[in-house]
Amino acid sequence: MRIVIAPDKFKGSLSAPEVAARVAEGARRVDPAIEVDAIPVADGGEGTLDAALAAGFERRTATVAGPLGAPVEAALALRGDEAVVEMAQASGLDLVPAGGVDASGATSIGTGQLIAAALDAGARRIVLGIGGSASTDGGAGVLQGLGARLLDATGAELPVGGGALARLARVDLTGLDPRLGSAEIVLASDVDNPLLGPTGAAAVFGPQKGASPDAVVALDAALANFVAVLAAEDSSLAVPAAVAAERPGAGAAGGVGFAALAVLGAERRPGIDVVLEFTGLEARLAGADAVITGEGSLDAQSLMGKTPVGVARAARLAGVPVYAVSGRRLLSDDEVRDAGFVAARSLAELEPDPARSMAEASDLLARLSEELVTDLIASRASARGTAGAGGTADASVAFDVVFRARRALVTNEGDGAPVERSVEIGVRDGRIVAITPLGTGLAGAEVVELAADEVLLPGLVDTHVHVNEPGRTEWEGFASATRAALAGGVTTIIDMPLNSIPPTVSVAALDEKRAAAAGQTFVDVGFWGGVVPGNLDELAPLVDEGVFGFKCFLLHSGVDEFPQVTADEMEQAMRVIAERDSMLVVHAEDAHVIDAAPHRGGPGYADFLASRPRAAEDAAIAEVIERAGCTGARAHILHLSSSDSLGQIARAKAAGTDLSVETCPHYLTLFAEDVPAGATAFKCCPPIREDANRDRLWAGLVDGVIDYVVSDHSPSTPDMKYQGDGDFELAWGGIASLQLGLPLIWTEARERGIGLERVVEWMAQRPAERVGLTRKGRIALGFAADFAVFAPDEQFTVDARSLEHRHPVTPYDGRELTGGVRRAYLAGAHVDRERAQGRMLRKGNA
Repeated sequence: MRIVIAPDKFKGSLSAPEVAARVAEGARRVDPAIEVDAIPVADGGEGTLDAALAAGFERRTATVAGPLGAPVEAALALRGDEAVVEMAQASGLDLVPAGGVDASGATSIGTGQLIAAALDAGARRIVLGIGGSASTDGGAGVLQGLGARLLDATGAELPVGGGALARLARVDLTGLDPRLGSAEIVLASDVDNPLLGPTGAAAVFGPQKGASPDAVVALDAALANFVAVLAAEDSSLAVPAAVAAERPGAGAAGGVGFAALAVLGAERRPGIDVVLEFTGLEARLAGADAVITGEGSLDAQSLMGKTPVGVARAARLAGVPVYAVSGRRLLSDDEVRDAGFVAARSLAELEPDPARSMAEASDLLARLSEELVTDLIASRASARGTAGAGGTADASVAFDVVFRARRALVTNEGDGAPVERSVEIGVRDGRIVAITPLGTGLAGAEVVELAADEVLLPGLVDTHVHVNEPGRTEWEGFASATRAALAGGVTTIIDMPLNSIPPTVSVAALDEKRAAAAGQTFVDVGFWGGVVPGNLDELAPLVDEGVFGFKCFLLHSGVDEFPQVTADEMEQAMRVIAERDSMLVVHAEDAHVIDAAPHRGGPGYADFLASRPRAAEDAAIAEVIERAGCTGARAHILHLSSSDSLGQIARAKAAGTDLSVETCPHYLTLFAEDVPAGATAFKCCPPIREDANRDRLWAGLVDGVIDYVVSDHSPSTPDMKYQGDGDFELAWGGIASLQLGLPLIWTEARERGIGLERVVEWMAQRPAERVGLTRKGRIALGFAADFAVFAPDEQFTVDARSLEHRHPVTPYDGRELTGGVRRAYLAGAHVDRERAQGRMLRKGNA
């Protein structure tokens, strides 16, 4: 058995190397033959130097100025041309004698001198781990230690310390060490604070360093003066001073983050990522049976990117189960599992008294490790016995399901975009818990191998579906709609509030709709609420009941049960919705413009198009933008058909309006010039417009002005769709396309040179993000194991009679499409049309 031990320090008790040694001791008590790979780690603060030395770096020392000016012997780590400098070694609060703290006079100059010593040793890449500092000088001391001069109005050099910056008149950077120009500085920090203000370096960290309330105000003003004076040096700065001061992390280590970003051109990265990189953890996980990590307190701060969670993320990517040990544990079992740990143990289980636990941490930790490894070995042995009897594989390493795909669209951790990779995906309890390169050999109770011509996609998310049940189930119901979704690779839908009887405009109506859906959903289903005249008091209760937002119409909805609202009523609803952090989605066509348009009726599509002019959309969208801007509400434009509105939408987004926009397959694949006379299967509102308009919609989608694509699946009975014998004015306006959305968009996209990655972004990731489906729409760690298996080169002809929609009515009948959905998985389980295994979702639990 091989165990990787990768802990941080137990602050106040044990260093990270000591923690690793005690855990290893406990493991070897259980079995001396256990292979242990000890990798002490840190999150970029104190302990970073220890981690580097344990990883094979060479220890070097230099005499530098301590935080109060007295000389100290400080260490750095060197490996080739890479150095690790830990600020706490030169400028740490622990170097200040008891009772000697001086927030205004303490300096970071020794850290600058230690960086210079690293350059002297030949370093050309310097990892600067900041944390535990005594100073609040904005990194001015670091610059002084590297040759900069800080001058007052008389030209005299300032004394060190943040307080002196109040008298700063000029910064002379001409003496800055020239070797910095060819050196890479990596700032290892998890602190997000800016330099100035109520969340800045002085206000947040000054009191920890002995600053009184008056001193905090004075220090903040002195740092602001430092920024203003440095701004005069903009021509020589890596980042303009005012910009750098507002960057996340500028306030770290008393403002050292600011100087590093503005003057040294440092790249800020999460500390744990930097440490795991130079310790080589990823490579050392290969072949491991388990990982044990930990820190002194496993709590809410741990979840913000501290060492144990960073190690757990790396272990999950490698498909290795990870366990945590700590002095105390303040996380619930659910939080422990969600963070990626199989289990978490604490010293408090063995010794509840905190003082004794810290004093006896060494012995207690060895005992705790012994118990943990004993349990781990026992569970492995039990699992092997079960597997030998025809059961599942090793419970500590196996997954419920493993998917193996030569091609899968996995979310890139760098920019969050889907990228194609060859992977194995491990699933436990319906969630993705491991993503590894294909060939890793993840073990699972079930293994799904994709064919060479198949691509694994995240299950699509369609936030605009009219199911119509209860009350109009003859149009479409939950069973038929969700079967159609399943066949189209859509694993989550959000049902619109109108067309059902009653419409979803109250909690009672929502309860009735959920009761109608129970046992009939083949995919996961959430619900929109509705805004109609007189139901403002129902909005907050509907939010509490888990609706994903609210829909309203600015003209007649097509059904009398769901009346339109005026712009003023929409604004009133926006104010309520904004208070509850919900969202309003709007059918944006202006009733007055449409009433004034010609309504000749008949089979001519041009006449119908004239009755729904672009100006109606433009006017209504302008109204939504104005009201959203004055209320601060999150707003969304449904089914955009007019490209004329793209300009005002782009301007509103640039101005900061919280606005998103969708369009639909029919606006991107159909065009007015091609609609036959009397072909009312093509009727929808707003209408399908001209081919040139279609091209501009595609451009708006590619540019990001339009956020995503959803179906607006709005079926009806054939007699309603064809009533009036081809009269567009009389026929029902709605297109059924839920099953066909992906191949429709993919067929058109590939002809335009657009990749499948973008299609998945538009049809899965972005709609999920916008409506608050926080674990949907991506193939990424922690997300729901909802997948569609797609054959992008498969061609087929649409046969309306073979669709899962309730009625064989579609404008796409007979159309040649490319891209076939072969099967879908919900929470890791294959779903077929005979088993209704979808869940009803509430916002906040999906």
